Amino acid sequence: MMTRIAAVRETSPSATVSGFVLSIGFGLTGAGTVMLGVLLPTLSQAWRLHDDVAGFLFFLQFSGSALGAVFTSAHRVHSLMRGYSLLVLSACALAFAGPGMAFPLFFCWGLGLGMTMTATSLLFSDRWSDDRAAKLEALNFAWAAGAATAPMLFLPFLITAQIRLLFFTFLALFLVLFAWVFFRERQIVPLARGDGLQSRAAPSPARLLPLLILAMSSVGVEASLSGWLTTYSHRAAPHGIARAALATSLFWLGVVLSRLAFSTPLMAKLGRYSALKSTMWGLAAAVALLILTRDPTLILVASWLSGLCLGPIYPLLLSFLLERSTRGWIFAVAGTGSAIVPWLTGLLSARFGSLRFGLLAPCAAVLLMLLLRSLAVRQAPPSSPPAPSCL
Repeated sequence: MMTRIAAVRETSPSATVSGFVLSIGFGLTGAGTVMLGVLLPTLSQAWRLHDDVAGFLFFLQFSGSALGAVFTSAHRVHSLMRGYSLLVLSACALAFAGPGMAFPLFFCWGLGLGMTMTATSLLFSDRWSDDRAAKLEALNFAWAAGAATAPMLFLPFLITAQIRLLFFTFLALFLVLFAWVFFRERQIVPLARGDGLQSRAAPSPARLLPLLILAMSSVGVEASLSGWLTTYSHRAAPHGIARAALATSLFWLGVVLSRLAFSTPLMAKLGRYSALKSTMWGLAAAVALLILTRDPTLILVASWLSGLCLGPIYPLLLSFLLERSTRGWIFAVAGTGSAIVPWLTGLLSARFGSLRFGLLAPCAAVLLMLLLRSLAVRQAPPSSPPAPSCL
């Protein structure tokens, strides 16, 4: 196993190839994250799951993902191997699982996703410390692209009822990536930065609390909408799973387009604070439209607008957080929102007998974000240099 230690910045062609392969893997984790939401109408029917039980599946997957961030060690390559191996084993087991075993297996699936995503992000941060924002920006774009294309790529498996084959496909792809990491990747020891960041004392969690709550809320809204939109659209217009999955694809397409737009000089002109304000208000309007409308076409439009407004928010918040700490627990705390909000969505839907009421959970999270934005922004140090939009 090649785990040689290097204390140099990676600028060689091999590092470029490594970044490309790891970005593909990061895109696959995006597809793996949205998989449950796209499969949910089919799994709910096959396993006779009520919305509260289905919401608990989301809770388990995203709880595992948040916990995976905690389990990511300082040795990024070892963590990557553990993450990919867990994804391989989980995909194999899910191919043969029934409703009983699905609960612990989706938790393990989320655990593998969390370890892989966190280790990849921190490996990029270590390896390209002088160009960190741009590299992480491209990495998150790859994740969003994987999440956006996944619902349409899953359709052949859903239409032909070959869900087991979908799990085997994930197994094969993640196995190839595990082999790449095992044989080709090496641990990087980042050089000390000259911007004074490491010399500053790490802030206490209490001082980061407003930003952490904002991050939790934003990823919670993202997980809830991406997880429930296929089911919501299918119930509004039961004309087939293809149209229902289109709502989720449009949501992620909006995320991809907005992150692409905010990676241009537009961010320098608009500024991070103004970008947060405008996107949060736009998200509130889009989610309100999603809840109030009953027209299937407007649901698709609202899905796209929700993704368009939501896309830049978490990367912007992450840019503020990583200025203060690069610890893995930040990803873990933020990830708890992705477990709680989709679960609450399912509970409210089961309690009131309508998924429309369930979507009040992400709506409440958006309102909380609007209330806390000003308080969180005041936590930013005045001397901090402006960072690019997306990470």
